[in-house]
Amino acid sequence: MASSHDIVSDPFTENLIHIKANQLCRRRDFSRSDRDDLEQAMRVYLLEKAHLFDPARGNLEAFVINALGTWSALHLRHRKRLKRHKAVKARSLERTPVECDGEITTLGEVLLEEDGQRLTQTAPLSPFEEVDLQEGMAHVLAHLSPEDRTLLTSVAENGISATARKLGVSWKQVKDTMLRLRPVLKKRAEMEKNQ
Repeated sequence: MASSHDIVSDPFTENLIHIKANQLCRRRDFSRSDRDDLEQAMRVYLLEKAHLFDPARGNLEAFVINALGTWSALHLRHRKRLKRHKAVKARSLERTPVECDGEITTLGEVLLEEDGQRLTQTAPLSPFEEVDLQEGMAHVLAHLSPEDRTLLTSVAENGISATARKLGVSWKQVKDTMLRLRPVLKKRAEMEKNQ
């Protein structure tokens, strides 16, 4: 019988937790900064429910998929209920008082656009970084086959599903190609950095 630690530390479980957290973070009512909390909450839920796993009735993967699906539904329902609750008041971060340099001011006065960009990881590249990135990408792409170059460019511009439709293949084939190319691209990028 698998222990609760075995269930939570299983590579399949870790991967599924990461995928579920990423899916939730793409929703408008979540942000990227919620990812670690969501992953931790899923692990705790699995630890609490691990005693229900019976290998004679099913495999670990099916149990984890079912448990995390239930957790997601419960978590979203709980969040909606909290939002509807009358005691919950929305607070403007711009008007939240904070102390800065010994004076009380509002958070809106203290926060800069760069802070938001850093938080959301959307800070624009400097012109030098942009040129460096373009040269590096051109060099890496030059070592790929024309088919792989076309696929990567399409995925970057349109996403996996649109690329699959455009090329007339399944999204799984596109994803498999991306998985095959990832180590190649990483190795090329490291070689570029070390030169």
